[in-house]
Amino acid sequence: MNKQSEPSHLPTLEAVITAFDDRRDWVVSTNGSKLRCEYGLLALVPLLVEALPKIRNATGRMHIMFDFIPLARRDTRVVEAARDRLQDRSKAVRMHACEVLAYSLRHDAVPSLEPLLHHPIAETRANAVAAIDAIQHQNHHFYLDREHKGTSFWVVNPQDDPAYKPRPWQIRQESQ
Repeated sequence: MNKQSEPSHLPTLEAVITAFDDRRDWVVSTNGSKLRCEYGLLALVPLLVEALPKIRNATGRMHIMFDFIPLARRDTRVVEAARDRLQDRSKAVRMHACEVLAYSLRHDAVPSLEPLLHHPIAETRANAVAAIDAIQHQNHHFYLDREHKGTSFWVVNPQDDPAYKPRPWQIRQESQ
């Protein structure tokens, strides 16, 4: 395992593909957790982006796209990967790609989402509409709160919670 004081070498692309290319959800989940704990998600982003189109099983692609959601506002590579996955064979992967783009709140993502408005699967169309709505209103909560009632909140990062109050130890850490 990675020790805090020692930098760890990243796994090979083949190792990442093998870790995520499995039909069994529990295997992909376990492998993903091990990789994130060992190397950190941010360090793995370039490898995960490169591995995505090479992973045959939707379960692995779905897990990677889900893991990318919190990074959507920080890493343009994640947004580009989501755009590429909008045409994925798997409905779940397309859904998570829409979620990444909705959370990113990037106006330049809307043209990528518009072709999905005519997708044959109704759920994919609905996800695209919700993502575009969230982006246009610059409010990622609208991806879940599709009727804009203000009763549903999509908390990806702690600051997304309207009732969020940082703990004293978090305030000290942020000011340093």
